[in-house]
Amino acid sequence: MSINDITLGNGMRHNLFSLQSLTMDQARTSLRLATGKRVNSAIDDASNYFAAKDHMNHANDLAARKDAMGEGIQTITAASSGIDGITALITQAKGLITSARSATTADRATLATQYTALLTQIDTLSADGGYKGTNLLKTGGSLVVSFNETGSSKVTVTGFDATSAGLGVTAAAGSWALDSNLDTAQTQLDTATGTLRTNAASLAANSGVISARESFTDSLINTLTQGS
Repeated sequence: MSINDITLGNGMRHNLFSLQSLTMDQARTSLRLATGKRVNSAIDDASNYFAAKDHMNHANDLAARKDAMGEGIQTITAASSGIDGITALITQAKGLITSARSATTADRATLATQYTALLTQIDTLSADGGYKGTNLLKTGGSLVVSFNETGSSKVTVTGFDATSAGLGVTAAAGSWALDSNLDTAQTQLDTATGTLRTNAASLAANSGVISARESFTDSLINTLTQGS
């Protein structure tokens, strides 16, 4: 039944309008409390509604970038852990060279075999140093992390060949029968260690940049959400 079908006095009609207005205000207040937003639709305030929506769209886009930054850090962490593992294997290989210097010819041959086996483990470890399909421990491995919606702000992390061949380390020559064979192996391992340290430092620097941008993005998302 329409309200016009009922005859109301001016006083009663005023009271009815007051009750309707109060109910609407209560509903609006409840919605604001539930959502935490003063403006929840274009009807409330078109200008502020679309301004708030723009803030939230920006925040959502940055949230996606922030997730990608986190994944990028994990990729770098995987590569860094791989470098640590390869460094440990190289340390073992150096130990074999030290043992071989005072060993008999027969023992040197045995140690040389163990040395070559360690190089195989280095190759295996470098192949397993990836994260979600990106391996920074092999030739061609690279990671691009974007910081803003358009991708104009980004950092590119370039991988390197961390296999024994990529590090310039070759199998034990001549079964290490000669001291010169040991000297060559020692030089190769020292050079490989330097290469690993240089790349580890580069990965750490890039990880620091991404972490800083991740923190900044998180703060900006909170600012945009509050502004909205």
